Amino acid sequence: MFLWVFSALMFCSMLIYGIVLTVLPRQYQAASDKRLDSNIEALVVTLEKMRYEEAVDEIYNFCIQNNSAAVLNGEKGALSFGEIEKTEDLTAMVSSVAVAVTLAEDDTEYMLVISSLSQTADAILILMLRFLPAVLATILLLSFFSAFICSRAIVGPIAKISQISRRMTSLDMTWKCDIKSNDEIGVLASSLNTMANRLQKTMEELKDANRQLTVDVEKFKMLEEEKRNFFAAVSHELKTPLTILKGQIENMIWGYGDYQNHEKYLPEALKSAEDIERLVREIIAISKMESMDLQGSLQEVSLRQLTEDAERAILPLAREKQMQICTSIDTDPLLSVNPGLFQKALSNIMGNAVRHSPRGETIFISLQSGQNGDALVIENTGAWIPKDDLPHLFTPFYRTDKSRAKATGGSGLGLYIVKTILDLHHMTYGIENTKRGVAFFLYLNE
Repeated sequence: MFLWVFSALMFCSMLIYGIVLTVLPRQYQAASDKRLDSNIEALVVTLEKMRYEEAVDEIYNFCIQNNSAAVLNGEKGALSFGEIEKTEDLTAMVSSVAVAVTLAEDDTEYMLVISSLSQTADAILILMLRFLPAVLATILLLSFFSAFICSRAIVGPIAKISQISRRMTSLDMTWKCDIKSNDEIGVLASSLNTMANRLQKTMEELKDANRQLTVDVEKFKMLEEEKRNFFAAVSHELKTPLTILKGQIENMIWGYGDYQNHEKYLPEALKSAEDIERLVREIIAISKMESMDLQGSLQEVSLRQLTEDAERAILPLAREKQMQICTSIDTDPLLSVNPGLFQKALSNIMGNAVRHSPRGETIFISLQSGQNGDALVIENTGAWIPKDDLPHLFTPFYRTDKSRAKATGGSGLGLYIVKTILDLHHMTYGIENTKRGVAFFLYLNE
């Protein structure tokens, strides 16, 4: 930018000075000759109104004013006014004009010759060329400082904006363009700041979306893994009762040994079929729950009412084991839940507490307040769960007894159903050992 401005100023200045060198001398000479002719014409008109003595004085004054010499020829002889000395300067020349003048006192005609020493156009040209080095030096200095100022004023902000644009290419938004002006560069700086703010905001949103996407992908992978494990466990759980049922029926058909006694083995085969039927129903229920949308089925229901309905469902089993159920719910919060699913979850939790407690123990149901809000606590005494088993309790078909026998561990889907229902309701829950036994904690979403 500096070189371009400097070159443009030098070229324009030299062009203008060249035009002046070409036009000015000739125009000056033409204007001088024209002015002299006009003055002579005016002098002739004036002399025609004067006497001889007055005319002499007028011609003398004219010669002084116009730097000229004159000769007046007539009856009284030749009268000279001034003298022009000839020089060797070729640029100077003498021009003479002869006019006839008739004075006022008589009709005698006089011849007036006026000579003038004038500088030609070449003389002015030589004079201007003599000052050319000084003019060039002046033009050079002025062009240099003008180009320097222009380059600093124009290129400086542009260079700063260029540096900022390079930082933007590396997604570095930790800057602010502080160029403040009302011209196009100021508008560009303001636009850069606005664009940077929007890019920064968009990048933050993209980072948040990326983090959320990563979480969702991990969650999806975990759900896929859980689903694969679930179906693998289902196939294993169904395989055993189906094999038993198939063997019993085949032995009864072929009448091997004691299997001829159909009255003895038909009830056992029926029980195996019922176990399979119950397991299939639970699997179908889980599948429906995982794909359902709760938004259209949510209702505000009393926690106390849900708890009482769940108690009635497991009360026969508790009486059979001579167990007591003690409920302590002072307040009655309203929960936005699916009543049928939530009651099933509570029934499964209470049923597990009764089944896994020794005979004669107690089930405590209470509503407690803590740092994380109100929590429904279902605690069964006389029981204890190994620490290593606690993280796996909600895994499908997981049983705390190492034999994994259904007689002592159930189907293994009860707590998984609880997990599925409470996850649909976005509730927090957990199981831990207490001083009296095992407690299930459910943090309520009031």
